[in-house]
Amino acid sequence: MQAQELFPQVQKLPLSEQMALLSYLVQLIQQEIGNAEPWQTVLERMGGMPQHLLSVGGLSDRDTRRQVIDERIRARRAG
Repeated sequence: MQAQELFPQVQKLPLSEQMALLSYLVQLIQQEIGNAEPWQTVLERMGGMPQHLLSVGGLSDRDTRRQVIDERIRARRAG
């Protein structure tokens, strides 16, 4: 049953039953919110901050970052 079909039927109910239904729905929503897992950031879902990048300082500088990446690529190809 779609919500559009349900609303007219709920409106036909006595006010006390409408209030009971709304109270029940609020209770269900609060229960669902309480059971939900806390939101994680993308970084947390990926396993946290990559430690291999933190071990090298100054990676916020583009030239340093390029040099570190270049060195790592060369090391992989050599080894």
